[in-house]
Amino acid sequence: MVRSPALLLAAVLATAALCAAPVAARFVIEEGGLRVVLPDDAKKQYPQGFDMALANFGAPRYGGTLRGRLIYIHSDFKQTASCAPANCSYACQDLTKANPPVDLRSESDETYIMLVDRGPPAPGAACKFAEKVWNVQQSGARGAIVVNYEDKMTTMEAPDEDDEANLKYLTNITIPAVFVNKTTGDALRKLMEGGSKAIYVSMDWTDILPRKQQVFWEFWTNSNDQCGPVCDVQKQFIKEFVPVAKEFDSHNWTVFTPHYIVWICPTPYRASAECTSQCIRNGRYCSPDPDGNLTAGYEGRDVVQENLRQLCVFQLAKDAGRPYLWWDYVTLFGEKCDMDSKKYGHDCAMQVFAEINKDSWSSVAALEACIGEEKADAPHPIMDAQMVAQKGNETSGSGEVFILPTIRINGAQYRGKMATAEVLRAICAGFVEGNMPQACSKAMDDACMVGGKGYQDCAARTDGKTQCVNTFSGYNCTCGHGFIPHKEPSGEETCLDINECLSVSQLDPKCTCERCACKNLRGGYECVTDIPNECANNHGGCWHADLKVKGKTVTFSGCKDNLAAYKDALAHGLPTDGVPLHTCTCPPCFTAVEKGGAIMCTPKCSLDYCDLDVGVCHAEPGAGGGVGAGGIALIVLLCVGILGGGGYFAYQYRLRSMMQQEVRAIMSQYMPLDDADAMEGVGSRLKRLASNGGV
Repeated sequence: MVRSPALLLAAVLATAALCAAPVAARFVIEEGGLRVVLPDDAKKQYPQGFDMALANFGAPRYGGTLRGRLIYIHSDFKQTASCAPANCSYACQDLTKANPPVDLRSESDETYIMLVDRGPPAPGAACKFAEKVWNVQQSGARGAIVVNYEDKMTTMEAPDEDDEANLKYLTNITIPAVFVNKTTGDALRKLMEGGSKAIYVSMDWTDILPRKQQVFWEFWTNSNDQCGPVCDVQKQFIKEFVPVAKEFDSHNWTVFTPHYIVWICPTPYRASAECTSQCIRNGRYCSPDPDGNLTAGYEGRDVVQENLRQLCVFQLAKDAGRPYLWWDYVTLFGEKCDMDSKKYGHDCAMQVFAEINKDSWSSVAALEACIGEEKADAPHPIMDAQMVAQKGNETSGSGEVFILPTIRINGAQYRGKMATAEVLRAICAGFVEGNMPQACSKAMDDACMVGGKGYQDCAARTDGKTQCVNTFSGYNCTCGHGFIPHKEPSGEETCLDINECLSVSQLDPKCTCERCACKNLRGGYECVTDIPNECANNHGGCWHADLKVKGKTVTFSGCKDNLAAYKDALAHGLPTDGVPLHTCTCPPCFTAVEKGGAIMCTPKCSLDYCDLDVGVCHAEPGAGGGVGAGGIALIVLLCVGILGGGGYFAYQYRLRSMMQQEVRAIMSQYMPLDDADAMEGVGSRLKRLASNGGV
C-alpha cells in the first residue's frame, strides 16, 4: 500500500506523550486571581473574586498586582466609539482610529484595565488574541481581560506565523493579558452596566508560583532556527539572559535545566523514508522538518541530533561543575551555525565546542561518547529523560509541555513574553519570603522595568518622552526611540519626532520594494507591503482598447497608477483615504469623451503620426491644407531673408546717422549752427555730398 507523505508526516508529529511512561499529567492552565476592589457594594457581591488564565505573551507582574478602572468600549456602557467592521468591544481594530478615537493615555491620573470580547463569531472577522491586546495597549490601557463566549478557560497563545506583525506582538506587548470565561465576563459587565459608577479591579499574580528556598527552573527549547518570529525571539532571549543565568547559577540561588521537546515515529512507520529523514535511532526520537519541505533543505533528524548534542554539552558542563557553559554554547551556535548560512550541523558545532572548551574542562571524545551513534537501534537515556519530563506530573503540579519555548519555575509553567525582565521577575517570585537574593530587588522594584510604574507612566506620554531612566530619587521620562531632544529658548527640553521615512538611509527592505512604502508614525515607522496595482486588474475599470499603430497592435489604457502619490502621502504621515491607488484619464494622443456616464477616449489624430509619449500630432504626408516639408523649408528661408534684409536696412540707417553726426561736428567749428536758415543750407549741401559718395 502506498502511504501519502502527508499522513506519514502527521504520524511523525505524534508527541512523545503517546508512548512515554504512563505518568498522569495534563495541560495546565496557569491561573491567577481577579478581584473587584471598588466600590464596596460591588466588592461584596464577589468576595472570592474570579479565576483568570494567563496569556502566553505580554508582561504578567509575577509576585505583584495591577489595580485599575475597568473599561468596556460599548455603547451600552457610555462608550460611544464605533469601529468597523466589528464593534470596538472586540478590539480587532486600532482603537485610536475609532470614531471618536479611544485614547486613554491623556488621562494620566487613571490606570485603565480594558475588558474585550473574544471573536467576533462572524467568519473571517475574528482576530488573534495578541492583536486584540496590542490594540488595547495602543489605546493607553495598562491591562487586558479577554472574555470567552462560553464557560471555558484557555491559554491565549502567542501567534506563530512568520510575518512582521506577529514579531511586533511578541516583542512589543508590554501589558499583562488574561482570559476569563463567559460567566465572569457577564458579571463584570453587569457591574459596569449603565456606566453610572466606576468599577475598579485588581489583577493578582502574587501566589501563582510555588515558592522555594532555591528556585528550580527549566527552559524548553529547540535548536531549529527556521520557525519564524518565535525562533528569533527565543534566540534573542538566550543571548540576553546569559549574564543573569550565570550569576544566579554561580551563587546556587537557582538550579537550571535545559530541555528539548521530543517527537516520536510510531513503530509501523519507522522504516518509511519520511521517518528516516526526520528521526534518529530508528524512529525513536524525532523533530519536525525545519522548513516543512521533506525533499530539500535541512531535515528533522539534523535538528534532533543537534538537540541531543546540546543536552550532552549541558551534561558534561554540569559534571564539571560549570552548567552555565550551556548558555555559552547555544549562544555561539545560534550566531555561527544558522541554517540560512548553510553552516548548521556537526562541523560548526565542533568549532563552537572547541571555543568554549579552551581550558579543557571536557573533551571531544567525551562529547561524542555521550551522543553515541545516530543510527543505533537502541534507546538513549538522555532522550528518554526528556520524554518523561515533557509528560509532566500532576502530583507535582507540572503540566505537559506542548509549546516552544516554555519555561517552568518550581514545576509551574511561566506565561508571558520571552524577555529578560519578565522571566527574571517570575524567577524571583519563586523564592520564599525572606530568601530572595539581593539581585532580585531590581527586578521587583525597578520603576523602569517593563510593567513598572515609571515604565508605564513614560510609555503613556504623548510628548515623545517615552523612555524611563532611573534616578537616585526615582525616575525621569526622556525622549524615546524615534525622537531627538530639543532645547527651547526657555530652556525646556522637548522631543522632536524623526521622520525615518525621509531621513533614514537604510530602511527595512520591506519598506523599499517596488510596491512597498514607508509609513511615518509618531516615534517610528511602519512598512506597508504589497500595495495593490489596481491597473493590473482589468485596467482598474477604466477605458482601454487594442489599436493598430504603424501596423502593430498596441494596448492603450486610461488607468493611471498613483503609486508615487500614495507613497509620498504615507512617507509624510498623511492620511491616504483621499489618495486613490489609480485614476481614469486618457493617455497621450487621446481626447476624453463622455458616453453614458463613462469616460471614453478617442484619438486626436492618426496614431501613426502622433508622438505616443507626449501626445503631439504631426501632419500626414499629402494632407490637404497642410504644409509639407518643402513648404516648411521655404517658409524658413523666407523668414531668414526677411530678417536679413531688415538687418541690412537697419545697418545702413545707422551708418548714415553716424556720418551726419560727424559732419555736424566738423562744420560747427567753422560756422554758427543756431541759425536755422544757415543750418538748412548746410543740410542741403550735406545731402548732395552724401549722394555723391562722401564729404
